[in-house]
Amino acid sequence: MRNLLTFDVEDWFQGLELAPARWREFAPRLEIGLTVILDLLAQYDVRATFFVLGVVAQEQPALVARIAGAGHEIATHGWDHTPIYRQTPARFSADLEHSLAALAAVTGQPVRGHRAPFFSLTAATPWAPELLAAAGIAYDSSVFPVHNHRYGIPGSPRFAHWLAPGLREYPLSTLRVGGLNIPFSGGFYARFWPYALVRAGIRTLNRQGQPAIVYFHPWEFDPDHPVLRGDARWLARRTHYHRLGCTRGVLAALLRDFSWGPLGEVTAPA
Repeated sequence: MRNLLTFDVEDWFQGLELAPARWREFAPRLEIGLTVILDLLAQYDVRATFFVLGVVAQEQPALVARIAGAGHEIATHGWDHTPIYRQTPARFSADLEHSLAALAAVTGQPVRGHRAPFFSLTAATPWAPELLAAAGIAYDSSVFPVHNHRYGIPGSPRFAHWLAPGLREYPLSTLRVGGLNIPFSGGFYARFWPYALVRAGIRTLNRQGQPAIVYFHPWEFDPDHPVLRGDARWLARRTHYHRLGCTRGVLAALLRDFSWGPLGEVTAPA
């Protein structure tokens, strides 16, 4: 079975809940981790979906062109990594259109997919799916059916379903254990659990006829990026920096052990 590999393209400081007004204080390092990812994907001849911030497309268009030029799918990660539940519907629509325009200006292709910053499509944003569909988004991969301090819809379906007319949802993968959904399929979770558990989780889903949806961030492949101490919440820092040195090995093992493709392949119109 072909599983679905995704990357959320944001720089290291953009993943720490820092206000965009502070970003200029920090040196950009996006290209470092992105190069590791692209080299690994080329080595294993795998294509993936890259959810790119609009501000990245505006400020570093050569990086986005490099991703697209390698044959990967470009989708939107919003404009500036502000969670949806901290936006009004009007601001969300405007930022979404801004992001779509910035990405299309680089790639020359329409954008079909969306993933919310911090997986922030939650019960607090019931208006968002309709606005995504109205903007021409065909699929979303923002819903994490778990309990988490900054995201999650625990009761949401674990597998692909219609979120709104014309909008298909592809939730992040979980395992059902003891009546709970257990996250394992990327990011901090792929660094927290032993690789054997991550591999077993994917195999379990595949036996059930379901593809795993896995995600990483470029900064997870740059373990030498600066460590902020008092500038971000303790829990955000703890999950952000946990075992960054193992991420490259985890992705290489996943690429070796499973078949992968971009989300756009399974969501393409018949």
